[in-house]
Amino acid sequence: MLNHDGHQNKLCACALGIAVGISKGLFFMLLAWAAWMWGAGTPFVQTLGSFLHGYAPTLVGGFIGGAWGLGIGFFFGLVIGWVYNFCLSCCCGRFCCTKGCYKSSSKKEK
Repeated sequence: MLNHDGHQNKLCACALGIAVGISKGLFFMLLAWAAWMWGAGTPFVQTLGSFLHGYAPTLVGGFIGGAWGLGIGFFFGLVIGWVYNFCLSCCCGRFCCTKGCYKSSSKKEK
């Protein structure tokens, strides 16, 4: 996307990390609680629990899984944001963009 100056917008890597972390944390928490209450996804939660210490289909295990999800999601969201911004700054105007990133598509009147 181009902003009003014709430059491509960069992502805020920290904000992306927080958003992905909260989403993944909520997913892990709700999945553990669904497995605890209704037995849905219990094998999956138990498999994840073998990698994530304390994650289990219980009430407390859901909170622990939420914390794990928040941390893991934040890390991967941050890395994705950094990689996106790096690719945007390195590739722009060389071989990725046909007209270059810093050329405005519309002429401003003086």
